[in-house]
Parts: sequence; structure tokens; C-alpha cells
Amino acid sequence: MTFDDRPPASDGGDGPDDDIWTTDPTVGAERPGTVGAAPVAPRRGPRRPGRPSGAAPARPPRATRPPQRRAPEDDEWVELPAEGRVPRWAVALLVVGGLVALAVLGGRWWYRSQVDPPGPPGSVVAVVVPEGTTSSGVAGLMADEGVITNSTLFNLWVNGKGLDPVQAGTYELREDMSFREAVDALNAGPESTPQVATTKVTIPEGYTVAQIVARIAEQVPRLTVEDLQGALERGDVQSALKPEGSTNYEGLLFPATYEVTDEDSAVDVLDQMAAEMDARAAQLGLDDAAATLSAETGQQLDAYDLLTIASLVQEEAGSAEEAPKIARVITNRLREGWALGIDATSRYLASIEGGEIDLESESPYNTRLQAGLPPTPIAAPGAYALEGAAAPEPGPWMFYVLTDPGVHTFAVTNAEFLQAKQECIAKDLGCG
Repeated sequence: MTFDDRPPASDGGDGPDDDIWTTDPTVGAERPGTVGAAPVAPRRGPRRPGRPSGAAPARPPRATRPPQRRAPEDDEWVELPAEGRVPRWAVALLVVGGLVALAVLGGRWWYRSQVDPPGPPGSVVAVVVPEGTTSSGVAGLMADEGVITNSTLFNLWVNGKGLDPVQAGTYELREDMSFREAVDALNAGPESTPQVATTKVTIPEGYTVAQIVARIAEQVPRLTVEDLQGALERGDVQSALKPEGSTNYEGLLFPATYEVTDEDSAVDVLDQMAAEMDARAAQLGLDDAAATLSAETGQQLDAYDLLTIASLVQEEAGSAEEAPKIARVITNRLREGWALGIDATSRYLASIEGGEIDLESESPYNTRLQAGLPPTPIAAPGAYALEGAAAPEPGPWMFYVLTDPGVHTFAVTNAEFLQAKQECIAKDLGCG
């Protein structure tokens, strides 16, 4: 083995050739006592087998390491972050944001699929809504039949969307309807309404409260006189025309035919009648009419006073045609301060007290002796009596006398009255 072809001496670098081939640990270092002496050529060990003569030894590939620096304090190596690396918190934020976005999109899709299911509605189903069912109850019924899929969401959605009070009855709806389609179908009303057993009760015009109560109890036996009378005495029946603090309902129950169901209570039945009288009074404008008649008569009249006048007209008039004239006689007498002289008020007093008719009584119901209107109506006025009281026929009449069955003669002067009275006596019509 020869050393003539070894590579040139190293330039003092720290490459791998020096580590591999140098066998003298003193190579490149100054030996004691040799300052200024010529350097001794380094000795090389034998070459590794297989290396071509004259070729530089192959260097192994260097591993890539991130840039490093020394820590100034402890002289240790500190690893710097690699360029372009994404921080972990940013990755986590992106993941969370993606999950939130997916949840929002999924929630919107679910909400829309509930409110407006994809595809056309399904088969026709019958939904029966009982009387008194609430809107939430109706939603539950529709969910049971598959019309909607989520009754709770329907109740939340329907607020402010224009759902009218749902009528009882049978509705023909479809499975998988949208909420809007279901609301429109409910607002359109049922295909059929439930058949409820009813009893017709007819209250004739001119009936007193006592007679009305007896008639109801007779035709609806489950409602007793005690139940009905108790409802009135307690003031349970609502009436817009009743004076405040009063429990007297005379004249406040409109005479008509009513249908009473098996579920109606005593208060329910009487409320119907009072509500009908309120409606008739409002339709006729009794408040405005009272103001007009107050100006004409010089009396402070209100709608309740006009009901009282109407009850007198009901008892006195023989027909609808006479009602406005009799009302005018009453208002003319009020204007002049005369006693009305209507014996029907004394008959009413006798009926509620259970005694005889006393035309000498000091009671305010004795209109032969007491001027002005009686304290309350004396009967239930019907439609024509109310109309006559609200709009008396203009005229100067101060009297009326029965001269034929159901027919009165109207007079202005006392002489005309006496002449008509003689005719009444001659015909034995009760003017004696």
C-alpha cells in the first residue's frame, strides 16, 4: 500500500475527512518546544477499501435542522420555530368555526323542513276539534294525525301569523302540510260542526223577570228557578244597561227564542238574553236617542230610562204601528210634568208584591198619582217597543184611549179624551 496518492493536507476545517483519517491527536496543534519549527505533515491511516485512488471521500448527507442560536445566559442551544408553521390555537379555532357553521346550516335546514316540508302534501286526514280546544291543543291534534311534525315549533311559529280562534268541528287536512297551509285551512273553518243537543226556549214579549225564569225552568228542567234567580240576585249576569250597583234585571232580558245546550248553565242562558238586549239597544242608538229626548222634555233621560219607556209602550200598544205614538204621549206628559196615568205600572207592582192592584198606593209605581217614570222597566220590551221609544212619532197628543180591541184613539185635549172614553165604556172595553 502506498501513500504517494493521498489527498492534499486539510486546510484546518472540521470536515468529516479529518475525523475519519487523522490518527495523531496532535495534528494541527503546536507541540511544546517547536515554536517556529516547520509543521510536521499529518500522517494518514490506511484508506478504506473500495475508494478510488485520487477521489475525495464521499460525505454523508447532512440532516436538515432548524436554525439555532445560543442562549445568552446558559450557553445552551434554543430551537427556533420553523418558518410557515400554523399555530395550534389557529387550527383549533378553524375546527370550532367549521363545526359551528355546520350546526347553523343544519339547524336552518331542520327548521325549514319542519315549517315547510319538502315535496307535496300527503293523504287527506280528518282532524276533529272538540269545543273549547285551545290553539296548542289543535297543534297536538294535527301532530297526532301527521299534518305537522312538531306541535311545539308550530305553537312558536304561529304567534303573530294570523291564526283565528279555531272553531269546533271536523277539518279535512293533509299529511305533511306546511305551517302556513295548516293555518289557512284552520282559518277557512271546519267541513262540518259537531252536533250539539239543544232545547229551544221562547220568551214572549212583555214577560217579567219572574215569568222568564219560570219559562226557562219549565222548558229546561235541569235549570231550576233557584239556580236562575240566584244568578240574577248575585249580579252574575252581565248587562251594559243595568245601573251600577243594581241587581234588578227587569226589562234587561230581550224576549226571543233561544237555543240552550246541555252544557249551558243558568248564567249562560241569562247572559245570552242580556247580551241580546245590549245589542238591540246599541243598534238603535238608545244613548243618542236619550240625549235628544232629554232636550225635548227637559228631563235628564238615559238609555235605561228609554228601556223603561219601551216597557210601558210594550204593555200599552196594541200594534207596532201604535208604538211610536204611545211613546210620544209619554214623552209629552213628561215634558209637561203630568202623571202618566198608566195602570200597567200598578199591575206590575201587584205582581211583584203578590197583592191586589191599588190605584191609591203611594208607590212610585202608581203612575196615576206619581209624576215621572216608574223606578224600573215593568216588562221585557220587544223590537217594536224599543224602536218606538227610541224614535217617538212627532205629535201633540196627550191622551190615548182604547176604543176597539187592540186599537187606541189619540187625543190632544181633555174634551177629546172624554169623548173617546165614553166610546170605550159603551163598548165595554174596560174604561169604567
